[in-house]
Amino acid sequence: MSPDLKPYASFLPEEKWISKMDFIYRLKANCDCTDESHSRFLRFVYRYQFEKVTRTSCGKILVC
Repeated sequence: MSPDLKPYASFLPEEKWISKMDFIYRLKANCDCTDESHSRFLRFVYRYQFEKVTRTSCGKILVC
């Protein structure tokens, strides 16, 4: 079962690309990173290789 990414997608502008570092900053600013699920997702984002991220009009996260 894949994790629910909708809470994280809400931090992204729709159909506008932002950098990986901007996304990480938004995660840290908006999530309680002491919570294990948020902390695990943040560690995943740090390790995952991508440059930009956006949210589609249907709420899905796209990376490039």
